[in-house]
Amino acid sequence: MTVAPSAVYGVPPGPVDLRIATGGSGQSGLLEALAKAFIQFCVDFKGVQPFLVEWYKSDTTFSIENLGNQVADVGITYHAVAEQTAWDDGVIDRVAYAWRDHWMLVGPTDNPAELPENDQSTIYSLLTRLFRAMEKMKHSPRPIKFLSRYDKSAGNIVESLLWASIGQVPWADTPNAWYHMSSKFPFEAIQEAANKGEYTITDKGTYLAVDDETRDKLRVFAEGKDDENDPLLNPAHVLVGKLANNKERANEFVEWIGLEHGGQQVIKDFQKNGMVLYSTIPANVDPLDRTPPTPM
Repeated sequence: MTVAPSAVYGVPPGPVDLRIATGGSGQSGLLEALAKAFIQFCVDFKGVQPFLVEWYKSDTTFSIENLGNQVADVGITYHAVAEQTAWDDGVIDRVAYAWRDHWMLVGPTDNPAELPENDQSTIYSLLTRLFRAMEKMKHSPRPIKFLSRYDKSAGNIVESLLWASIGQVPWADTPNAWYHMSSKFPFEAIQEAANKGEYTITDKGTYLAVDDETRDKLRVFAEGKDDENDPLLNPAHVLVGKLANNKERANEFVEWIGLEHGGQQVIKDFQKNGMVLYSTIPANVDPLDRTPPTPM
């Protein structure tokens, strides 16, 4: 079965030299900025003819599947355990840190759960308070709800881990009056949560890149920081498929994205609504365990 790309970057009729599978960064526009800058870098410094880069829209789980099925050459994903499994299974043969995004807990501006709005509350404390408020109001005419993407995406996985960390597994209690399962991509999910007045976990890149009307309906209650131990840190990793069609170009992309004046400069400069969406990569961090490697 042939899978059509969600977008093609570059100037036709050049050949397709790179196929990238990922989700949110494609929707935010970062992937387009990276692809165009990488093409120009290869033309200027590698002496190659202009080529095309295809984007295949998929979340972390399906991005890895796309690598295994040779739909894509490179995947940009957000879950170290899934990436380690792909490595162990021989689906990928290279992993590198790409950038840092950050998870956020957002909800309606009227804040019916009365969550505190300060930096002192942990995400676990906030979810516990939210759970109690939703349970209390679940039989009322206007129940308080939480929207889960429920699609095996990195967002769905981290949200599930956060709920489990406070001893709750709302997806196991069906039907559940307050746990709204919606298998949509990041932009569509946050728009649905905003329009329905629901709380949700989203990423900062999506929150800042989505339309103003959506963002104006939401309030931020928690946001990840650039701390490798922060449960709301959302590190993006770039993977090379073992069966990539153009292995040379895929590896060049991985090398370039880590360069201070290459991909990292594009990430540092990328903005929406006057705000920088992502952080550049930290030094000396293994993408698969998020801890500094042991010095040799």
